[in-house]
Amino acid sequence: MYIDTSGKLARDSDSTVATINLYAKLRLLDFIIASNGVKLFRSGQSERVRKIKQQRLKARGRRT
Repeated sequence: MYIDTSGKLARDSDSTVATINLYAKLRLLDFIIASNGVKLFRSGQSERVRKIKQQRLKARGRRT
């Protein structure tokens, strides 16, 4: 079910809206665009965002 906005997903994953939008642009997250133009993300992707963020930091040689 697609109900989470980028703001809600950012809050739930301790991330930023910019990060969520970047991951969406890279097609790392599952989303649809509603008729009003708002991106709606599939519910329950906050853990996925955390994992992606952790992997990207690790790839850059930073501690997580």
